[in-house]
Amino acid sequence: MPPALARNRRRLTLDVATSTNEVALEAGRAGDPGPLWVTARRQSGGRGRRGRAWVSEEGNLYASLMLVDPASMADIANLPLVAALGVRNAVARLVPNGETRVAVKWPNDVLIDGAKAVGILLESDVSGPAPVVVIGCGINVAFVPADLPYRASGIVDAGGGADLETVFAALASSMDEALALFARGAGFAQVRAAWLSHAVGLGRPCRVNLAETSVDGRFEGLDERGRLILTMKDGARRTISAGDLFFPEPERGAGASAVLLPAGFET
Repeated sequence: MPPALARNRRRLTLDVATSTNEVALEAGRAGDPGPLWVTARRQSGGRGRRGRAWVSEEGNLYASLMLVDPASMADIANLPLVAALGVRNAVARLVPNGETRVAVKWPNDVLIDGAKAVGILLESDVSGPAPVVVIGCGINVAFVPADLPYRASGIVDAGGGADLETVFAALASSMDEALALFARGAGFAQVRAAWLSHAVGLGRPCRVNLAETSVDGRFEGLDERGRLILTMKDGARRTISAGDLFFPEPERGAGASAVLLPAGFET
C-alpha cells in the first residue's frame, strides 16, 4: 500500500502489521526520506522494551513515526523525552481535565491518573549514510490489557472518545509541536522544562535498580543531557543514565520504567 497523504503528513495505514516500528525502520533503510507515519489496526508481533511482548489488539492506536537525520548523534539520545512530551500532550487533549491528569515518568512513560496508558519504544539504525530513528507508540484507547504487573488505563476509561483517527490527529499534531520545540537539539532545554512540568515523582524518594546494584535517593530532576538527578542520603548528587526507576508507592505510578543507554532507545 503506498503512503497516503493526510493533511500535510505522509502516512502508511495497515490493517495488520507485525510491528509498525519494523515497517517504519525498513522504509527508512530502503531510502524513504521521512518523516513517515505508519499506523496499524493491530500488530501481530508488537514489542516493548527489551523485547517484551506488547499486547496489540484492535481498539487502540499503534503508530510509528520514522525520521531521517532528526538531530546530531549526541542530541538523538534526548529524543525519548521529546517523544514522551509529544505523546503526553496528545493524550492530555483527549481526556477531560487532561492537563492535570496526564503525566510523564522518566524517561518516556505516559500515565493517566497514575496508571500507564502508553507504551513508547524508540529504535534506530545508524548503519546508513544518515541515522534513521523510529518513534513507536502504543496508546491504549478502547482496550486496556489485563494481567499486567502495573496499573494500566486508557483514553476511554479516562472519559475520552474511542475514534482512532481523532487520536492519531492529536498525536501527529503534538509530535510536530514537540519536535519543533526540540529544534534538532537546540531547544532541548525547553523540552526538558516542559517535561519536568508534567513529571511525577519530583522531590519524592525513589530507587533505581542498576545492572548490578541499586541506589536510593530523591528524584530532583533532569540534567542538561536528560539524565536522572538523585540526591543521596548524604546530600551528594548523582546522575543516572540507565536503570529501572521505582517510587515507594507503586499504586501511584506505573511500576518500573526500563531504561537503556541512551534512555528509551533500542537499536
